[in-house]
Amino acid sequence: MQESIRIAFFDIDGTLLPFRAGALPDSTQKALAALRRRGVKVFIASGRPPIHLPLLHALDGIPFDGYVTMNGQYCYLADGTQLYSHAIDPAALRTLLPYIQREKISVGFIEKDRSTFNLINERSAEFCQRMQQYTGDVAACIEAAPIYQLSAFLPADKQQDFLASCPGCVAVRWNDDFADVLPAGGGKTEGLAHVLKALGLTREQAIAFGDGGNDVEMLRYAGIGVAMGNACPEAKAAADYITDDVTADGLANGLRHFGLI
Repeated sequence: MQESIRIAFFDIDGTLLPFRAGALPDSTQKALAALRRRGVKVFIASGRPPIHLPLLHALDGIPFDGYVTMNGQYCYLADGTQLYSHAIDPAALRTLLPYIQREKISVGFIEKDRSTFNLINERSAEFCQRMQQYTGDVAACIEAAPIYQLSAFLPADKQQDFLASCPGCVAVRWNDDFADVLPAGGGKTEGLAHVLKALGLTREQAIAFGDGGNDVEMLRYAGIGVAMGNACPEAKAAADYITDDVTADGLANGLRHFGLI
């Protein structure tokens, strides 16, 4: 089985990196290096946008062959070559603006190289400080450049009302504080499919590791889907195999289980 795997996709938070940790586990770093030595391409597959990755210093010095970012909405190689992009319809974003203004919901409008918030409140303040996020004229942002994803800081019970005001969009979660809002039909699976096509690979040649709700479809799609021991129940149900927690060498143990390292 291991000989057929040519590419591996890894979520970041809760998969590569324990939440709130400042560095990848040593076993994870060694496992990624061993995987690349075997000739397996190593990709990030995260809800995070490209602009946030340089601020995530836990990844400093860790080589990756490419990135599936913003839950599959923007995919590129390590040299910056774009493989795929899928933006939200600007008309849906214009429809959304009166709702978030009226309800005072903090939302990040995420472009390839910029993220702008309409407002920062108690729910988003810590995140915005840590990720160096600022407020601005989001109506102007919508007209100026493609918006690939929204970070909507709202509880899960308000998610449907939000989506009703943003037609043609869906939401996925990997954090209790906010939902990632994407164009309908988007998601990590879409990103993986386009990366594989660009590289001349098939889904049967891919292994994917994840832990959150936004990883569920990716785990189902890949030839092998591995859920971390700390994964949510939905991710575990979607996986072919459940490894140990991220803090208990789960990523290395999962690769070892399939004979990939």
